[in-house]
Amino acid sequence: MTVWSEPSHGDRPGVFHLSVAERGEERYAFTVRGTAVSRRGAVPVALDPDRLFPQDEPHEERLGEGRALEALAAEFGVRLPRLALERGRLHTFRTRSWSRPPRVRAKVS
Repeated sequence: MTVWSEPSHGDRPGVFHLSVAERGEERYAFTVRGTAVSRRGAVPVALDPDRLFPQDEPHEERLGEGRALEALAAEFGVRLPRLALERGRLHTFRTRSWSRPPRVRAKVS
């Protein structure tokens, strides 16, 4: 599972992204950018972005992100740090690609 969020800044709308993979294959994903929602795959009803991020709600308040974190906790039994949403990004790291096998490195003799 990958979850990230970026608050709005000036004219740039806020963004919330969720993607879920199983055995290296993406099962579903969605990205909410301001009022625009893009989806891939069959997003479960519990994580439906239309329910979590209603269009008639002020997006600057970031209420949808709190609902999304609660839904993720209920759906997967995980908790994500609120600090990441309130204070900015956490440290990041690279993960394995979901769409291609890892690169084989040549041995140095």
